[in-house]
Amino acid sequence: MIKKYIYLKCKCKNKGKLLIKLYKNKINVYDAIYKEPEIYFKILASDQDKLKKIYGYKFYYYSESGIFKLKKAIPFWQVFSIILFIIMINFLSNIIIEVDVIHSNKDIRNLIRTSLEEKGIKKLSFKKDFNTLEQIKEEIKNTYKDKIEWLEIENVGMKYIVRIEERIINNLEQEDKNCHIVASKNGIIEKIMATKGEVLVHDGQYVSEGDILISGAIKKEEEIKENVCSTGNVYAEVWYTTKVSIPVSYEEQEYTGKVRLNLRIKSDRFNYKIFKSRIKNTYVEEEQKLFRLFEIDFYKVKEREVNIKNRTNTLEMGVEKAIKLADEKINLKLQEPEYIKVRKVLKKSLNDSTIEVELFYAVVENITKVVEYEEIIDNKDGN
Repeated sequence: MIKKYIYLKCKCKNKGKLLIKLYKNKINVYDAIYKEPEIYFKILASDQDKLKKIYGYKFYYYSESGIFKLKKAIPFWQVFSIILFIIMINFLSNIIIEVDVIHSNKDIRNLIRTSLEEKGIKKLSFKKDFNTLEQIKEEIKNTYKDKIEWLEIENVGMKYIVRIEERIINNLEQEDKNCHIVASKNGIIEKIMATKGEVLVHDGQYVSEGDILISGAIKKEEEIKENVCSTGNVYAEVWYTTKVSIPVSYEEQEYTGKVRLNLRIKSDRFNYKIFKSRIKNTYVEEEQKLFRLFEIDFYKVKEREVNIKNRTNTLEMGVEKAIKLADEKINLKLQEPEYIKVRKVLKKSLNDSTIEVELFYAVVENITKVVEYEEIIDNKDGN
């Protein structure tokens, strides 16, 4: 239970005599400060009636402790309004008022919208947690494997934005098309996955850009008997060099753990926070959109206090960071089963303001490129 204290002051010539009288009447005194001719102190609110037994002194009330002081300073209706506002904001922030399905194909949009509604993702519904959303995404993708390649559900404020990538089944096997699979770049063959056509290369073979890997011209006994559109994938080891610069000196934000909540409202005409920040030092903000009302956006703002530290990279630290950046850049372009096979640091140097790192990469990539060609007939019998 929270103890309630009251703050008092009293005029007296002999503070010791007053304190003895208070003690004899079983009144505990806290934080006594004597500023002639007055003494300031606090007592438990439950001891207030005992002061009537102390004759010859007048005690003046001037404050209360903690939450009791706040309660007295803020009228009840204001406290109630603030609590009601917070409850309303929290309630509204957990309601979805719009589900926006983005795709150019109307049939796909309607198909996904219906599936989402069946699983409880619709207007005026409560938000789902992360795990539930992931489960719903997987269920829809598994249900429509032949139509959906990729599905993402993003929560933006009081809205779900659903993005879809349609599965496109390339119909390259049309009778009126003939095509080779050629190399899109130089490399050494790592893996060949041919489903149609005649394979002209083998694992470990070096090929140049434009070389035919899987031919659409099917030969039998050195004669072209059939022309098709080749299908398949060919993976090869290809090579890159890249240079990365890392600054020697840099600033780093270190979170102190102090977090304060605020509210922000935005429109085309204004942008401001409702409350003044209670963090005096440097801080960063994290915004979460709550809802939109009358062309005004309402955001919950987390203010996180940070300390700015000046740091210095050593050569070894710079090389490590350069490798990480270069790996991330290359991996962004790769898809399964492509991968980085070899990475080597070619050069590294420490200058006044930067660390320069040159890297070599051997990457296994899909070098498949489909090229159409005119039908070739090489039948000596003329059949």
